[in-house]
Amino acid sequence: MSDVLYYIAMTLFLGFAIAYGVYLYLTIKNKLRLEFNTLINKNTLFLGGFSLGITLSLVLFTVAFYQDPATLNLISEKGLVLDGGHQFLSYFFIILFGIAMMVFVTSFFYYFFLNNLEEKIRKIFKITMYVSIPLALIFFFAMSEGNAPYLSYPLCNSLYIGQHGIKFINSYAHPEPFYVKNEANQYVLNGGISIAFYAIFILSGALLVLALTDHLIYKYYGKHGLATTCFLVAFPMGLVGARLWYVVLDISKLGNMSRFVQNPISILYLNEGGLGIMGGAILGIISGVGVMLYFKYGKKNPDYTKMSYLRLADFIVPAILIAQAIGRFGNFFNAEVHGNEIPLASLNWLPTFMRLNYQFNYANQIADLTEAYLPLSTMETITNLLGYFIIYFGIVKGLGKYHAPGSGVGWYLVWYGATRAFLEPLRFGEFEYQASVDTAYVMVAGGLAIVLFFIGFKILKDKKLWIFKNSTFVDQTLVNEEKTDKELIRNASILGAILLVMIILITVFFNIW
Repeated sequence: MSDVLYYIAMTLFLGFAIAYGVYLYLTIKNKLRLEFNTLINKNTLFLGGFSLGITLSLVLFTVAFYQDPATLNLISEKGLVLDGGHQFLSYFFIILFGIAMMVFVTSFFYYFFLNNLEEKIRKIFKITMYVSIPLALIFFFAMSEGNAPYLSYPLCNSLYIGQHGIKFINSYAHPEPFYVKNEANQYVLNGGISIAFYAIFILSGALLVLALTDHLIYKYYGKHGLATTCFLVAFPMGLVGARLWYVVLDISKLGNMSRFVQNPISILYLNEGGLGIMGGAILGIISGVGVMLYFKYGKKNPDYTKMSYLRLADFIVPAILIAQAIGRFGNFFNAEVHGNEIPLASLNWLPTFMRLNYQFNYANQIADLTEAYLPLSTMETITNLLGYFIIYFGIVKGLGKYHAPGSGVGWYLVWYGATRAFLEPLRFGEFEYQASVDTAYVMVAGGLAIVLFFIGFKILKDKKLWIFKNSTFVDQTLVNEEKTDKELIRNASILGAILLVMIILITVFFNIW
């Protein structure tokens, strides 16, 4: 019975979500110039119906969860009581969560895509959108308190699709019948595929950054889609960088005992896990910058030549912190990249399901149940999100005309490098890599050098000194209206050499190498 309810709930959710997206798209496409009151009057009934359908599907998911044999067996094995208080939390707050999410999506679309709205109405949608985000989080965590005692730990970390249906499973626990042993006594999937949550979170974070970047480019330069090509190159190259980073760290730590030395072809086995976010950020940024420079100076595409790449860097690079924050959820569900043991009671600030999941290293439960592992992945998620808001809203936008364009890149390196320098030494033994700590210090040093570089750049430009003596600048760009490529190459060469010397001096001073 529970399986039937799951599939009905999933069908309802996907059906209403797709229909809702199509309806909003057609509304935006065909009715951009309708008056607000007319639009709302015509859409209210439809929006209410979609909201009801989505909320109903979430309620059915909850019903299926409490009727699932796995849940009932767990309750019986642990001697738990299925009390009304926990069920109330589950049902009541899943309804509020569904409503909050629908409010967010609707206000998001109206605010960002609907033209011809009065400024007062736009502010209402903006406030509604931002208020709905913390409310949705509060409702979700309240709902999770109802479910937490009856969940199986470690939590699921992948989606199985195959001959045994569609199920959320923990791939490290190798549950039957989804996994079987082959002739070599190794666990393999039994007639299906497994989609890791880690991959879903990484892709979601990258798409969110793409959407944010696209919006900011449209806001400043009036055109959507200018960041798409950059994303299509930078994202896969980021995955390559993340994999190579993990491989290099593994070899540097284990030497000839590394599985990548013993079986080099295993470098390609991404399904077995192993990505280093730091390497993904580095190669992703380099490849993305390369693509944008190619379009601006190689192809001389007019859509790109008019853009200030310093401004572009200020709102693209810090946004990578958002993608990295979301990606760390993958580590949480994998029960990996955590710290050493600490008292469980010290994690009371976390929701119950998170505290209990931090008692696992992969699928292995901690020996002393009064302890848990230090939640490094969650800590990095929080610090990365905090870093983005501080860098973008506090420095890039907050300083206004006093901000040195381009320094957002440096502040990103400083923040992320400092975060990793602090958290890396706290890692549990098998997840600790000294090379990551060393690289973190290099990032901090390089970031500070870049910040100083662009501060000096701005001072020289504003006072029309040195190489900027006879230059004319438009929209804070590096491009001289009369002399573009030659002056850019000259400036970049001179100041790039200074930057390189500063990085070397700082790294030597801190004895990093």
